[in-house]
Amino acid sequence: MSTYNITISSDLEPLIPRYLDNRKADIERLTASLAEGKIDDIRALGHTLKGSGTSFGLDAISTFGRELEDAAKASNTVQIQRVINDLATFLARVEITFVDEA
Repeated sequence: MSTYNITISSDLEPLIPRYLDNRKADIERLTASLAEGKIDDIRALGHTLKGSGTSFGLDAISTFGRELEDAAKASNTVQIQRVINDLATFLARVEITFVDEA
């Protein structure tokens, strides 16, 4: 099983564990919203992820957010499920190294 190795500024180290925990909770929210047909909720959460990932040094989360938002706008539930799965896999396999920036 491969991992996603990401290097982030040590300035963000205190914030990352909670940020990642919140993203794991988003998986449950996304899954429930998909099951309930709440596509607009998925679009809104995708938009939030798109904006937040890069701010925390996790560009992949921003990409997943954009993909979720686009799939929701198209009401493409198959694509939404694929992105939810990909995001869950990323969160399960991400390994972060914190570095001091000069």
